[in-house]
Parts: sequence; structure tokens; C-alpha cells
Amino acid sequence: MSKYLRLAALGVVVFLLALVVLFGGKSEAAGGKVLDKIFYGDTWTWPMETGVLKHFKRGMFFVPVQDDAAIAIIDPEKPGFGIKLVKTDFVQPHHPWIAPGMRHVWINFQSERKGDHDAIGILDSQTHKFVKYIRNGINDPFHGAFSPTQDLLISGDIDLKAGHVHLMDTNTLKLVASIKTTGKRTRDITITHDGRYAFIGHQGYNAKKGLMGSVDVLDIKKRKIVASLGGGRCRSGKMSNNGKVVFYSCDRKDYIIAIDTKTLKEIGKIKVPKKSRPFNITFRADDKYAYVGLLRIGKVGVINVDQLKMVKTLKSGKRTNSTYIHPYAPLAVVTNDGTENIVSVLDINKNEIIYTIETDGKGTHNAAWSPDGRFMVVSNRLGDSATVLRYDPSDGKIKRVGKAKIGFGANGVQWAPYFSGVKVLTKTNYRSAKN
Repeated sequence: MSKYLRLAALGVVVFLLALVVLFGGKSEAAGGKVLDKIFYGDTWTWPMETGVLKHFKRGMFFVPVQDDAAIAIIDPEKPGFGIKLVKTDFVQPHHPWIAPGMRHVWINFQSERKGDHDAIGILDSQTHKFVKYIRNGINDPFHGAFSPTQDLLISGDIDLKAGHVHLMDTNTLKLVASIKTTGKRTRDITITHDGRYAFIGHQGYNAKKGLMGSVDVLDIKKRKIVASLGGGRCRSGKMSNNGKVVFYSCDRKDYIIAIDTKTLKEIGKIKVPKKSRPFNITFRADDKYAYVGLLRIGKVGVINVDQLKMVKTLKSGKRTNSTYIHPYAPLAVVTNDGTENIVSVLDINKNEIIYTIETDGKGTHNAAWSPDGRFMVVSNRLGDSATVLRYDPSDGKIKRVGKAKIGFGANGVQWAPYFSGVKVLTKTNYRSAKN
């Protein structure tokens, strides 16, 4: 090769490398790279950056108290758990969702026909004050998920007559679009790792008109439903940690639908025990197994993800709900929606329930771990409290610390760190933030 040809070839290589640098190496087609903000929160949003947040040892748990129209803030290391109650302007606060950056806690208000409204509240995690309420025009805003690639929250609504998803800008704190879906009562939403598509579950059901509850696929950029899969009230969903597959529980059809997130096509149906009503799903970190609450029979179903097959059921508690895996220990806490005041502890290596823990109220609907794995708070929906648990590394057990009396109808839990010196936490500034 001549000197001039070698120089020309080198010039082409340099040009291509410059293009990669210029466009930030964007391999994700729609949304681009993952935002430079720290993600940690609900299990519908990816990524869960537990390792980064282990830098923050001091934190607090936010728990909506539905019947008392308040948000309880619990610090497990303060005397009496440092309980603080923040009153809300609307009734029935339901679940908290913390936006990437860890500054704003978004709270939906599930009115449950106790005073219809269309509000979503935004609470500053550091000042403990509501900064805004967004009105979406549809009663009962519900579960949501944050995009990994843009400042966007997508939430559903479970109004009996409605079926929409609502897109809200998490920077401007404004509603930017409401999109009609194919079903009724939109519930769990999961967003692909490239930020391109959102999968939408439905819990609408009408025996006379037929099952109303497919999994819709929303093209986020086009703001258009591009596919609809499954049927039978497919309401509760979760995406695998590697982002390759999404599962949704179709509880009136006794199966869990598995969808390929690239092809947007169904790749299988996972059979569950008849009339067991599969509910919330959690994937193990390595995606080898997934766990589903079998509501009607009080068991946890263990799913082999590669085989798309339920391989075991484990007795847990009345109206088994969700599984919350510890950040680093091979343990998980299983909550129950029924009339028992217990949670069950699951060994995720052996896939066995190994003991139960008594809680301070019934209906242990929801829970959350601190990212360092020291504390968990469980909301007792059928009582006036939340229960604080702690992982003890000396013997590898999860133990009850005490009762946080916060009010009736505790439902939903979200952790956030204390921080100052920065407005939001990013992957480039978190080490400079004070905790």
C-alpha cells in the first residue's frame, strides 16, 4: 500500500471515530444513552443503580397513608423512626415513584371512588414539601415508570371508564400527552432499555363484554399503540434485568405472557395453577428465575425464565403479592395482601421459603429496601402502621426492628437518600454531594 493510500485509510478511521465521539456512541435507536442521573426506586424503572447509592448511608422511606391523606417519612435510624407526616391536597395517595436524580417523589392518588380526582403530586425529597400537582384530566392516575433515556414519566389510570397512558416531563413537571389504549384501566408500565417502547398492562374486566386487558405496546416517539398482545386482564408486568423479555400476568386466563422486547412478539405463555390469579412479578438479578405472587392460593410461583415454565410453587401467605429481593444477600421478602400479619423470607438460591416475620398489621402490600441492604420498610395496608426490618449480616437473617405508627391504609414505599450540595444526583456529581 502506498504512503498516500495509508494516509487516506487512516483519515477514514479518524473520521469514523470522530463520528462516534460526536454522537456519544448512541447505540440506542430512539432515546439515546441512559440519562446521567442516578436511578433507584420502583421495580418498573430501569436501571436500578444500587451500587452507586451504597455511597449514601443516611436515607428515609416515603410511605403514602391512603385513609389519612398524608405521606409519612420514616428514618429507621432516628429515635422513634423520626416519623414526619406531610398532608396532601387530595385523598387516597397510593404509590410513590422517585424520579431519576432522586429529588422528586411522584405520588399518584387512587381515589377508589372516595372522591374522584385526576391528580399526581410531586414532593421534594429533601424539603418534604409538595412543589406541584399535575392534573391529567382522567380520574385515578395509577402506576408509572420513568424512561431511562429521557426526562419522562409514563403513568396509567384505573378509572372504570378510562384507558390511557399519560406522559409527563420530569424537568418541567408538565403533562405533555395523554394517549388512548386499546383496553380499560391501565396499570403496570415497563419501558425498554433503549427508551423506544413502553409495555402497558390493563386490569379492566367485563364478563359480559369479554376480557378487556391485553398488553399494549406504545411507540413513545410516535405516541402510538403499535401492538396489542395477550388477553385476560394482563395487568401486572415486569421486564427482565437484561431487558430482553417482559412478563405480564393475565390473571383471568391462568397464564403469564412472555414478550420479546426487540420483536414485540409473544414468545410463550407460562401456565399457572388454575384460578390462582397470578399477580406481581420479580426477576432474580441473573434472570434465571422470576417469582410471581399467586394471589388466590397464597403461594409464590417460581418460573424458569429460559424454559418459560413454572417449576415450583411455595406456600407464602394469604393473597401472596410481591417479592422484594435484597440488594446483595441471597434473600427476598414476600408480601401478602391478606388477613395475616406476616411477610415470608425466600432463599433465592434454594428457591425455598425459610421463615416468616411477624409484622405490625395485616395486608403487607408493599415494601422497599435501602440500597445498602440494611433496612426495609413494609407498608401494612390493613392497619395503622409500617414495619421496619433490618438485615443482620452476622447471621444472615432479616429481623423486625419495630413498628412505625403512621396512620391507616399505608400503601407503597419508596427510599431516598439525604443529600445536599447538588440539585439532583448524577453519576458525575454524586461523590461531591453531602450525605
